[in-house]
Amino acid sequence: MKTLVPDCAALQAHFALLRSELASGLIERDEEIDLCLTALIAQEHLLLVSPPGCAKSLLLDSLLKATGGSKFSILLTKFTVPEEVFGPISIQGLKEDRFQRITTGKLPEADFAFIDEVFKASSAILNTLLKILNERTFDAGEGSLRKVPLKLCVAASNEWPAPESTQELAALFDRFTLRKSLSPIRSQSGRKKLLWNRDHTPKISVHLKPTDLEAARRYARELEWSIPAQEAFEAILKDLTKEGIQPGDRRQFKAVGIVQAYAFLQGAEQVEPEHLEVAAHVLWDDPKEQPAKVAQVIARIANPIGMRLNQLLLEVEQVLSTTDVRKLPETAKAAAKLGEIDKQLSELKSNDRVTRTRNYVREQLRQLKLASLEAI
Repeated sequence: MKTLVPDCAALQAHFALLRSELASGLIERDEEIDLCLTALIAQEHLLLVSPPGCAKSLLLDSLLKATGGSKFSILLTKFTVPEEVFGPISIQGLKEDRFQRITTGKLPEADFAFIDEVFKASSAILNTLLKILNERTFDAGEGSLRKVPLKLCVAASNEWPAPESTQELAALFDRFTLRKSLSPIRSQSGRKKLLWNRDHTPKISVHLKPTDLEAARRYARELEWSIPAQEAFEAILKDLTKEGIQPGDRRQFKAVGIVQAYAFLQGAEQVEPEHLEVAAHVLWDDPKEQPAKVAQVIARIANPIGMRLNQLLLEVEQVLSTTDVRKLPETAKAAAKLGEIDKQLSELKSNDRVTRTRNYVREQLRQLKLASLEAI
């Protein structure tokens, strides 16, 4: 019986609903949700660096509700042994003079993986982990490689690897095409939701079959680049070189697939310049200074509207964090400022992100007025 696969637009609608459902529970994690789904579509891996307790594992668990499959999760320490990750050595095999691992329930048999404190892996673990992440193959024994079902690995760390880290660690760092640092919840509304909503687990109704994921990857790879998008990408690489940032050839090539996957996720029919913003999490190697510079170059060349939105959102959060709603003059001043920001947003070229930002600002304005009335 032939399996029916949704057409491109219908599949994009499924992903859009999934994004919305994930965002409904995961507070201020919209960008991380997009990166996770982009990595899944592009068949790449994601590294998230943040303090503990920023919903990294919850993001992957919630995604699993939509895709199904098995998950392997582990917290690595310098004492973690390969058996904990890849499975114990078969005693029966040793009796028969064979070296074989029993991989049941371990990384080689997982569809999804969450590896916490990934940079604390020992050399014995790293050597095998690199091959699983990059080539998606594993040697369980006797030198015969087999394909692993791994669709996505989300790795986490409390800190970036040190510049003087070994070559082995640098190779592992490079296996994560998408990399991002996370911050704790910042906005006033986000903190309220965190504190007073007892359940932050997203309610997922979308179900993505393996054939849907395969189709999404195919549709994404087939998305054509508009001429302005091609020119913007080439200009970005040129300007990064002037800034002393030169991502390797492989990272540049992989960025093309990442941008296509992101454009598909955004419901686009072709890659446009604004979709290049996701490359800010790809086109750098040194996590100390380069990410901010790369983001600035990309925003200036490919997505000035997105850059302006970020600036206005920062202004909104500053207003909200410094306003005491019990003081009417402060509240009136803050409401006027939010009204001014909403007006500035109305003057930007309309798109989905602009609309979401305007809705958010209007909701904050409404909440501000309600809080002021309650304080009277």
